[in-house]
Amino acid sequence: MNRRSFAKRGALTLTTLALTATAFKCGSEKVSIYVTTIASFLREISGLVPSQSAFIAKAIDVAEEFDAAYRRGDFANASTFFSTLVGNVTTLIGNLGGGLSPRIQTLLSVVSITIRTVAVLLKNEGATAVSAVAAARASNPVINAAAAAIERLADPKSVNATFEATRLP
Repeated sequence: MNRRSFAKRGALTLTTLALTATAFKCGSEKVSIYVTTIASFLREISGLVPSQSAFIAKAIDVAEEFDAAYRRGDFANASTFFSTLVGNVTTLIGNLGGGLSPRIQTLLSVVSITIRTVAVLLKNEGATAVSAVAAARASNPVINAAAAAIERLADPKSVNATFEATRLP
């Protein structure tokens, strides 16, 4: 493994561990910090890829709407905004295609890992949030899709695969 790959993998692993450790240590009150991280890294990517800046600005708006709904306790809408954010980041990665610089790849990796961390927090949220989403989920297919996205991203096997991919040798 060359020095660049080692440094990239090490930085990604440390970021993943730091985000995950604080997420589980401090609970759901830390969601805003993760949303700020997502928005900050998306802003940096926007500066590096000006052709995608309008799309990235929309993704940042969705992240902020998610945060506002979550802080209000509007968990049904928050989960919908979260699902939209996941879709936007997935679309962004698809739009950028291959051949990205290591810097952009690392920034996108941190965004993806942070989104997964938020999904784990949402999945492990207390009974109030779970029952609010469950009640809304029964009658709304959009919320049902959002809840499915959260379940998929927070799946322990998927989280473990992410960890293994960024783990130092």
